[in-house]
Amino acid sequence: MTQKLKRDQLPPKKAENWRKNFKEEAKHSFNLKVPEIILQKETYKTLIGDNENRVRVYLGLEEKKEGEKYVLSAYAVSAFLLGSGDVYADYETPVFKLEKENINCSDNTQKVIESIRLYRKWCAGELDENGEGAAFRQYIYPNGYLLTKFELHELFNAQNKEEIKIELGIAKTMNVMLSAAQPTLSRSVESDGEEEVFDYNDMCPPVCDDRSIYNPS
Repeated sequence: MTQKLKRDQLPPKKAENWRKNFKEEAKHSFNLKVPEIILQKETYKTLIGDNENRVRVYLGLEEKKEGEKYVLSAYAVSAFLLGSGDVYADYETPVFKLEKENINCSDNTQKVIESIRLYRKWCAGELDENGEGAAFRQYIYPNGYLLTKFELHELFNAQNKEEIKIELGIAKTMNVMLSAAQPTLSRSVESDGEEEVFDYNDMCPPVCDDRSIYNPS
């Protein structure tokens, strides 16, 4: 009998496959330490407000390294629906650092921005240009995640959890690339570098709020 899943719930095998994919990719391009990333219920209630807004989680890096590795960090802000469509804008405060005990960083947003900017440099391969897989990180790792109010409501309200854990997983997805039709089925090596190929892919995901102070260039 097929298990009936709740809204936004991953099938157990898919969740385990995402974890496996992440561990495999970590051997090539993910050279960071990942501490526990915890969102506490009190933090959640502070962020969603009366209208039960969504929560956006941005990724950052600690200023100090542990050995040869940088340490990943995560920050949560409230995101509200802006006008029509699915465009979500970020509130600047409050902002919380998601550790075992969530830390209110609203009095030092500049430090949060610097942490996020450091992570963006890692994504772009600027911190270790010669590192294995560094050039490909920008195509794999997003800037942040927009958590839906449905999954958060299920865990915190329906299941009455006091905290939830945020893990990292990778879903391998085949993308479509559009290019002009070739006159023959064969393709020379020389023409590959000059061919125009198009793709529509938002890496945030979903699209980050470009005006947000937590989305630095």
